[in-house]
Amino acid sequence: MLETIKEMIRRNDLAVLATSHEDRPHCSLMAYMPDSDCTRIYLLTLKDSRKFANISRNPWVSLLVDTRDPREPRKYFRALTISGTCAPADSWEQDNLIQVMVHRHPQLKEFVQNPDRVLLVVNINSFLLLDGVSNAHYIVLDEQTAK
Repeated sequence: MLETIKEMIRRNDLAVLATSHEDRPHCSLMAYMPDSDCTRIYLLTLKDSRKFANISRNPWVSLLVDTRDPREPRKYFRALTISGTCAPADSWEQDNLIQVMVHRHPQLKEFVQNPDRVLLVVNINSFLLLDGVSNAHYIVLDEQTAK
């Protein structure tokens, strides 16, 4: 099942990011890029955004990736919830991965010119894949699984 989850992450490039502050949720539609083994997800935001402020206070986040296609019956949809901790990427990642991110998401070309932009990294803790309406698969990553 883990390979199915990783393939879903690789095939898609948009997710809903959920952050919170003082028990108030905040959701944002985000372009994302996974690392090669799908244990980290990279996102871009601005330092003065609400999501960045929330993550600075509470690093636990959730991402929702789905396979919605209005042409297919809803019973065939898959939804993947990714849980983990989020923080600004290391400076070497900031420099090296931002251009890779722009290559994957050309719509971000102007966005990355903003000096207040920051590359975030979500270190994945777990996956919950809903395959249809009632078939759920929960996987917790640990040191051995992540390798």
